[in-house]
Parts: sequence; structure tokens; C-alpha cells
Amino acid sequence: MRVVYLSQFPNMVGGGEYSLLDLMSHLPKHIEPVLVTPSEGVFTDKAKKKNIRHMTLPMPPLKQARFSVFSQWRKTIKKLKPDILHANNSRAAFYAGLAGKQLGIPVIFHCRVSDQDGLMDKLLQRLVNVIICNSEAVAQRFSDFSKPIQVIYNGLPITPYPNLANPLPSSERYMLFVGRLTEEKQLEHALGTFASLADKHEDLHFVVVGGAGPEDEGYVQVLKNRFMGHDWLPRVHWLGHCNDVTKWYVHAQFLILTSKHEGFGRVLVEAMAQSTPVVAYAVGGVPEVFEDGKQGYLIEPNEQQSLVKACETLLDDESKRVRMGLAGQIHAQQFSIEKHMKQIVAVYDDLTRQKHG
Repeated sequence: MRVVYLSQFPNMVGGGEYSLLDLMSHLPKHIEPVLVTPSEGVFTDKAKKKNIRHMTLPMPPLKQARFSVFSQWRKTIKKLKPDILHANNSRAAFYAGLAGKQLGIPVIFHCRVSDQDGLMDKLLQRLVNVIICNSEAVAQRFSDFSKPIQVIYNGLPITPYPNLANPLPSSERYMLFVGRLTEEKQLEHALGTFASLADKHEDLHFVVVGGAGPEDEGYVQVLKNRFMGHDWLPRVHWLGHCNDVTKWYVHAQFLILTSKHEGFGRVLVEAMAQSTPVVAYAVGGVPEVFEDGKQGYLIEPNEQQSLVKACETLLDDESKRVRMGLAGQIHAQQFSIEKHMKQIVAVYDDLTRQKHG
């Protein structure tokens, strides 16, 4: 079986690209993956290193699309002879849907965000065969749709607790943020929480892992300027993008996530897999990822005092922190890449059976 995976992003924009890369890397031997993006980038480089075949096709916004683009898509997809087209975002699903309709190839739209997309959503309703959502919260985006909708949670390679050769200083403690530095992530809420904790907990450091795109650099600079002059500022570490965050998960007292919206929250599973408790706003699919009071704390959005209190509990009560961490490590197994892959392959098999009657 050949499955063509399509993404409008050639770079690692967020968890969606990491999740797709994990899936393509863990497919059974009888499935051949081919990745299609509009250009080359970090995402495609990572795919090539895993021996995943890659090619480019233009995916301009709908208003800029021309007949020649659609013609090129039809010809290229026909040559590839895929059994299934699996699109990782809306625009890719639109182009895949048009080609699939013309060539009689089943199309999957793998949706990872809950924001509705107006006209595009209506078009996709007509063009795709199945919609896969990474949480029940995201599935609500399509509550009025007649097409089959399946909720399949993202899968991650769950690795055992590592023995690190270079541990961090034992005299320091860390609260951790991992994610893109965008207004959507509301990093100011996490920084405000650290500010409330820093004077009492003089050994506490705040580690920020994640990069900002050109459109977000202004936001990050405003954020840094807002907290300029505080005595605790040297204990805030802006690490930028890191290829391997494992060391920070292992050593952090907890992970904090203060997003406005989260379709799933991949970093929560990454943290739990390393026995790190999580503290997060109860938005989108986050309440589906962990249980309040068991693997961490769910906080009502924008409840700053509750956020501070939860973090302080984890700092002051080591036995509770360890207990939550161990519960998280067990709970993370529910989101293994093996389970995810089997569920996705079951969708492929079902579509193939339908196609061949």
C-alpha cells in the first residue's frame, strides 16, 4: 500500500509536523510513505533522513490558485499511484481532495486545530472521505458534518527514563515551558507565575524552550521588556529551539502550559513520559490528555492565582510531585506511537475495503 502524506508546511511549525513524522517513521513494512510539501525545509530534511521519499507540489492559497496548479496536481498524483491521500492540514486536504475526486483515490483530512475555517470546511466536507481529529475538542469543529469523523489521539515514541551523562546542577530547580513563542501560547501567564514564585523559591529557574517566527519576534521582545529589571531575570533562560528537550523534561519540577487554545498538547505527553508533572489551562483537548490531580493540575483559563497555587504545591510537596510524575509516566503509554499507528492503519484498511467493494 502506498500512502501519500501532504502538508502545506515544509518546516516544523508545531506538534502536527512532529506527529506526522512519527507516524510515517513507524508504519508497518507493507505501507510505503511518500511526503509531499510545497517546498523544501526542516520538516522535509528530517523525513529524508528517515528514508521517506519526498517531492514538492505547489499549494498556493485558494485565491492565488490557477488551473495549471490543479492540472499539475492531477498529473503528479496519478503518476504516484497512491492507494490513499492523507492530508495534514486544510489547504493540503483541499488540493488532495480535488485530485482524489478526479482519480478515485480516498482522501483523509487529519485535523489538529479546533478553529473553524468557514468556506474551506464546507469545501472539505465535499472533497474528503474521512476526517481524523486528534481530540474530541477538535472534532466539535465538524459537529454538523455528515462525513465520517474519527478521534485518534496523537502518538509519540514513549522512551524509558534516560540515564543522562551530564545532569544539571542539583542545587537548582526548574519550571519548564516548551512550545512556539506565539501570542496563542500566552507565555506572559507562565512568566507571571514564575515572578510570583521567584522571591520565595530562590533556587527556582524558568527554562523557555521554543523559537519564534519572524511574525512573533515583536511579541517576544515586548515580553522580555515587560519583565526587565527584576532581580530574578537572570534565572529565566531563553533556549530557543532545541532538537532534544529530554534533559529538561527529566530535570524539571513541572511543565507549564498556558495556551489560549490547544487541539491536543503534545508537550504534555512528552513531559509525562519522563515522569514530569504538568500544569496547564483546561482548554481544547488538554483535559483529554491528563486528569486533574492525578498527573498534574488543570487550571481554568486565565486563573493566575490558581496557576501559582498549583505550581507552588508541586514545589513544596515533593512526595506529591513524585507521585504525580510516576502516574504520568504510566498514563503516557496511552499515547504511544504504536497505538496511534494501528488506529490510523485501521482507517486505511477500511477505506481500501470500501474502494474495492
